[in-house]
Amino acid sequence: MTGARHRRPRPRGRWFAAVAFVSLLGLVAGTSGTLSGWTGATVTNATGTAAVGRLAVTHTYGAGSCAGGPRTAAVTCTGSLAPVAGAPASTNDTIANDSDRALTQSLTAASCAPVRLLNTQQAADPMLPRQAVAFQQPDPWGTTSAATFSGAGYATDIVGTNGSGLLGLLSNNYSLGVWFNAADAQGGGLLSLSGSLSNGAGVANPALWLDTAGKVRVAVSSTLGTSQLASASSYSSGWHHAVVTVSKAVLGVTMTVTLYVDGGSVASTTVLALLTGTSGYWHLGWSDFTGLTAPTSSSFHGRLTGAFVNQSSALSAGTVSSLFAAGSATSYRTTVAGLSGTASVWMLGDDGLTTYAGTLPGAMADPCGQVNVTLTFAAPAATFGPMTLNALALPASNPRTVAAPAAGQSQTLAVSTTRGASYSTEITGLRLLVPLTFGYGTSPATSWTMTMQWGGDPAAVFVA
Repeated sequence: MTGARHRRPRPRGRWFAAVAFVSLLGLVAGTSGTLSGWTGATVTNATGTAAVGRLAVTHTYGAGSCAGGPRTAAVTCTGSLAPVAGAPASTNDTIANDSDRALTQSLTAASCAPVRLLNTQQAADPMLPRQAVAFQQPDPWGTTSAATFSGAGYATDIVGTNGSGLLGLLSNNYSLGVWFNAADAQGGGLLSLSGSLSNGAGVANPALWLDTAGKVRVAVSSTLGTSQLASASSYSSGWHHAVVTVSKAVLGVTMTVTLYVDGGSVASTTVLALLTGTSGYWHLGWSDFTGLTAPTSSSFHGRLTGAFVNQSSALSAGTVSSLFAAGSATSYRTTVAGLSGTASVWMLGDDGLTTYAGTLPGAMADPCGQVNVTLTFAAPAATFGPMTLNALALPASNPRTVAAPAAGQSQTLAVSTTRGASYSTEITGLRLLVPLTFGYGTSPATSWTMTMQWGGDPAAVFVA
């Protein structure tokens, strides 16, 4: 055919290359419709993502550290940002910005209140632990309902026993007991009634303690002075159960004091009853030894659990034996609680994080208002305080914005405590729980945020 025009075939390779190029642009742009479930974040370089490079912080303090990032939204930190010792004291924290860019930083103090040990018979009379106390420790039943007392650690209740109560004029029969497991041979108070709200002089009556030979001893005041009983055997290792019963005669002239250890009677005496009243507060892990032969330590070192006070019954030998034979912490508590006259049961299985919000007696009122704290940041600098722990946790002041260290740099934080003008020695050693949280974000702001929280025991505890 003449005059016909022939078309040259188009190069198919270029057409396919164009399609592939357009598809690649779609992937790079991160369009959601390219492939089902694909996003822009999916195709970024894992080692250079915002999560890795922009939120990485490490706090180093005391004997520990806490690191956050690169992909964590919330971090629970252990160890303590607060001084371990009671006021006045101080500790330091180094805050490292391990990111590759600027950060924002804030600090929140959630609340302040004293840690408590629950009284399952009357919630208004807990024990308040002081100084070195560890929680949820191994008990005689293979669970964790005990507390460990070390150093100068002890606990006191907050409702005083007076003339109309347990030992007022000693007009009632009564009993008291506790499980103990000694950690050393220094002895120390197990359970006693003393006039002091803390560990000041108060003449304990009655007093139950362990001497340096591992013998269990009890002292009870009588008309002719203080009567003492002691076990013949040593109980310096392992778990043991000690119970004291006091039974008044019909006319109230004499009283019989009996000491039981591990379910059996080990000593007993009958003396003239005391004709004057006795009042005070119950102490666990400590006793005042005024007028007594004191062991090496007034404070008991070891584990305690299952403390109780019965204000109207001298428990029978059979009842004491059944308490010793209880097969679990729950069984023991239930049995003690069901006895007529049981006023208090402190099992001591608390987590160390539950606080008491009620009214405290006398000079103990408002302990968080009696301790001052100062937070001093450096590089970059910022200072908060001195102020009371109440002011630190004031909702209107939280969270506090703190300039963060630059990328790759470190900042220091000094936390110091002092005793306020109203400080009373009655609060010395109280464990004041103040949960602390550091918040972090990127600068300029993105959706990436992270919190680092010190809210456990002893992480958030200030010692008064």
